Amino acid sequence: MIRMPVPTTRSVAVLLLTIALIATTANVLGQRVELESVHLSNPAYRTTSVWIDDYALIIGGRSRAGQHDTIVRYDPHSHEVTVLPTKLPSPRESSSSVWTGEYVYIFAGDSTGLKLPDILRYDPATGVIEKMLEELPMGLVGSSAIWYDSKAYIFGGHDTSITDMVFVYDPAARNVSTLSARLPTPRAGTSAIFDGNSIYIFGGRKQMDFFSDIIEFDPTTESITLMSSHLPSPRYATSAVWDGGRAYIFGGANGTQSFDDVVQFDPHNDTTRNLDVKLPSPRDRTTAIWSGSAGYVFGGQTNTEEFDDILVFDPHGTAEADDEFEPNLTLCLVTFGGAFVLTALILLTVTRRKKERNGG
Repeated sequence: MIRMPVPTTRSVAVLLLTIALIATTANVLGQRVELESVHLSNPAYRTTSVWIDDYALIIGGRSRAGQHDTIVRYDPHSHEVTVLPTKLPSPRESSSSVWTGEYVYIFAGDSTGLKLPDILRYDPATGVIEKMLEELPMGLVGSSAIWYDSKAYIFGGHDTSITDMVFVYDPAARNVSTLSARLPTPRAGTSAIFDGNSIYIFGGRKQMDFFSDIIEFDPTTESITLMSSHLPSPRYATSAVWDGGRAYIFGGANGTQSFDDVVQFDPHNDTTRNLDVKLPSPRDRTTAIWSGSAGYVFGGQTNTEEFDDILVFDPHGTAEADDEFEPNLTLCLVTFGGAFVLTALILLTVTRRKKERNGG
């Protein structure tokens, strides 16, 4: 009969230490949503944002006190929030924006109830903002925009009615065109990401009809396809980021409630799932950027609250050098309990084999 080697005291100790290390560092290695130590200058929702090399710009929006004409700079490295001296031509909310590598283009929005067709160009190097002569074909609120191949693609939104149109702005040609391709249904309040090949548009609403659709737009063929996967429930007013491999969609609302979930979308496998991590509280009408290593979610609101929070979302569990170590107590207790049972079984096995060798 082949006998398995009996574990030594040293091997048991190494096993226990390994299990303890896994348990106590589990929160550092897992996906996380944390509150930044700094806040926006005011509660803000219906803003738009872009990531510029190593900082974010949060543009316009509103709080319950009124609409904003501000451009706010957030630096995640120095943890500083600065209201820049440049102002928008007028206060506005529910715009969309893109970063070209040189300029920020800001599209449309609502200014004191007026739906704007404006295209603004902001130069972060000089701080100059300019209203372009060209305009969108209609005033738009609640569109989403993506930059690709020297053009901006603007999806949906609403003026007096909600549109299913896709607009293309070419800054070099200084013109706006309307594609023949249409969204599956008119919708506003979407969010969108670009994965390097396709643009994906999430959810949205038409009046009180809310969508869980995920729409793929191929900018090369200018074709639109509905994905098989869906958001966990119909919703609009989400924000989204792309981390290079997957998209993450934050919060949103359905007209009666706001959500606190973080949804992962994998376009390559056409799957979605809710992550175990949650936002600190339900919220919608946030805006978000990806910095290259983490997602940042700004502001937001519910029917009863408005937020000046900056949320840091780490999908890969990479700990920063200044992170405080906080053991996961529940997991520690469960793991050590399991280790105790394992040790008892090992000791019983050792005792039994000793008896067998001694003829007991």
